[in-house]
Amino acid sequence: MKKRFFMIAILLTTVLYGLDFERESEYQNACDRGDAKACVALGAMYHSGDGVLQNFARAKALYLYACELGLGSGCANVGYMYENGHAGENLSLALQWYERACALGDGEGCMSVALMHENGTGVSEDMQKAVDYHDRACAYGVGRSCAHLGLLYEQDENVVDAVIYYQRACDAGVAESCVRVGEMYYTGQGVAQNEQKAEEAFQKACDLGEESGCKNVTILQSNKVWFKASH
Repeated sequence: MKKRFFMIAILLTTVLYGLDFERESEYQNACDRGDAKACVALGAMYHSGDGVLQNFARAKALYLYACELGLGSGCANVGYMYENGHAGENLSLALQWYERACALGDGEGCMSVALMHENGTGVSEDMQKAVDYHDRACAYGVGRSCAHLGLLYEQDENVVDAVIYYQRACDAGVAESCVRVGEMYYTGQGVAQNEQKAEEAFQKACDLGEESGCKNVTILQSNKVWFKASH
């Protein structure tokens, strides 16, 4: 009878809290074998309470282990916990862990360092360091950093570099940057005017779900039809 009640209690707990023992066990076994990505995945479960009871201390320990195994995202997640008070707020330590993540090739870690320098979060504001770290993040494929650099260069009236970084952001899947690339090709801003490339950029934005890209494609195609009809 006691065993039956125990099993019912486990079942109710699983249902109420949405626990996922199978996934937890798989990640734990892989982590124990030295799979750093599995350690981060399990840490993320504990961090967010996804399939397990939320446990910041357990999450941090798993992230630290992944970082020690050489996975930058583990280091970056430790930094995130320090920055957001999930491991006791400590911006100085957050920056150190983000820097370690960046050094291991984690683009999100590089972007976090950039934002801390840009916003003066825990450090003195330093735009040059911010640009340097955004550039590293962009090189690692973080489209948001590429887009941000495009905006910074455009605000500085350096449209040649702006379009380069907007294009990198577009290539990384940032739809809004694809629209901006299209606009710059259409007007010849920072690049030679090229309606075909403009349309291609707008189409990519549309494919990524950006409505303004779809509208611009429609306008350009309508203009082509009008031009053919009038000649």
